[in-house]
Amino acid sequence: MNKNIVAVCENEASAKALQEAGRELGFNIKFEIQAKSEIKNELSENDIKNAAVVLFVISYEVEDIENIERFIDREYYEVEPKFVINDAKAVLNEIVVELN
Repeated sequence: MNKNIVAVCENEASAKALQEAGRELGFNIKFEIQAKSEIKNELSENDIKNAAVVLFVISYEVEDIENIERFIDREYYEVEPKFVINDAKAVLNEIVVELN
């Protein structure tokens, strides 16, 4: 199974929680932060192409993501940041179940 996941997070706390949980579960997680129409640590086209799934950790609409066209034709999941911050392992495990 491809264990590469890319994430668009709206805050550092959710990105950090995902990375820690991913490390413990054996996933390679790359992320970018999108806040106030600004992208920090922008994901490369190669990162997106090689990912099994895109995870949008946002509390706003997916359509409002900056440069959304990069993620067209990619399987994706949406989750609110509070769920990732509270239990990122559970979120990642749920995605694994869906992918299998």
